[in-house]
Amino acid sequence: MKKHSLVAVLAGCAILTSSASGGAADSSAPLQAVELGIDRSNMATEWTIGPPAEPKLYPFTGPYNGAGVFEARRVAIFNGVAKLHVTWFRDGFGGDNSKDAQLFVDTVTQIHARGMKVLAVVGPSGSDFDPKDLIAGDPSVNGCTWRTAPLSKINLAKFSHRIRTHFDALKQAGQTVDAFEIGNELDLYCNDADMPMTSEFAKHHWQWYLTADQVRAFDAGYAPFLKTFATLIKQYFPQALIITFGMSNPTGNSAPLIAGLANFTDSTGTTFDYTSLVDGYGTHIYPRSGTTLNMVHSTTQELSDQAAELPDSAQKPLWITEWSPSDSAFWSSHKWYFQYDARGNPGGDLNLAQTPYPSMTRAQAIRTFLTDVVDRLRSQPDPVNIGYVLYYSYDSVGKTTMCDQTAFNKSRGIEGLCYSGVIDPESGDLLPDVASAIAGQ
Repeated sequence: MKKHSLVAVLAGCAILTSSASGGAADSSAPLQAVELGIDRSNMATEWTIGPPAEPKLYPFTGPYNGAGVFEARRVAIFNGVAKLHVTWFRDGFGGDNSKDAQLFVDTVTQIHARGMKVLAVVGPSGSDFDPKDLIAGDPSVNGCTWRTAPLSKINLAKFSHRIRTHFDALKQAGQTVDAFEIGNELDLYCNDADMPMTSEFAKHHWQWYLTADQVRAFDAGYAPFLKTFATLIKQYFPQALIITFGMSNPTGNSAPLIAGLANFTDSTGTTFDYTSLVDGYGTHIYPRSGTTLNMVHSTTQELSDQAAELPDSAQKPLWITEWSPSDSAFWSSHKWYFQYDARGNPGGDLNLAQTPYPSMTRAQAIRTFLTDVVDRLRSQPDPVNIGYVLYYSYDSVGKTTMCDQTAFNKSRGIEGLCYSGVIDPESGDLLPDVASAIAGQ
């Protein structure tokens, strides 16, 4: 088809990127490819590396708290991700304690030992707030299932102590971090109670609706948080890149929150461009992918809109730090596509055809996103500066009956779970077609 001939041309084209220093791109210089990565966050948290996310073989079938089992699980995941031959590994750290700091040191060490770079995503933690400022999670009221707090209430001294605990441990181990993402989806109420409740976004059909006062309320909390963290990063790891939190897709286009930082006046009357502290902007893309055409159109529009809103986006690239063509099925309640036939071959359950795209497997949808969205946006006359794309995630799984009738689940006797990761949940082996697509091959 004509579409595929165009894809082949684009895949072979050089595409635009900016320099790491944030300077203007040199149009005469060789154009570089997008840097690809994988998200496998919370490697320091035991509950995230237990069933059902992991395959049904040792060490994942070993006693949950058995001696050496936790460490063996971590090593198995690091080894599996390394087989993808991607550039970046995204993970975070949390607790204000020496155990968490040492686990983070080990994570960074393991990632670097396998030739990958570390994107550390760091957000507020419960220990950064006074107990009176924590809001009890009540899904019937605010849509949250955990306790949260307004970022404007953060105790920056407590936060700084937590960060220094981890940075000191990294320095002592001779390790560094390649890039930091300052927060994770802080435009969701559950991650920052300065935002309206989740139910309010639902009333507006997840479209952007915030007033200027609401944007300012968010920025009043995020600006000092960003500045405090950026200052610490420059003290410890001056070469590390810094990007803003990953803007979350469900709440619509969150770029006005970032744009508001460019000329923000604080309570003392001081005006400062807080975007000058960052080298790029984080965003998360989870398109509804019932058809490839819809995925291409929606993600192209969203990324174009964000780039138009974000300050100095020609010099500061977009980092797509979470992306998947199928995870959105969880909140859109659409059929789960992109699985396999009864023999384990790709193509058992395809998405829907819509001209000019045929029905596609998950691997084909991933490649089309990289070529027909990312590459095309970067190579157009007025390019969108996308520098990094990280897939979510190595071993994604969700509890739902949506996949029970797919050939993939039926051939394995799987019920009540949907898998959208890169590995086979039975063997732990990489799914070759999906892995190749994610690695840009």
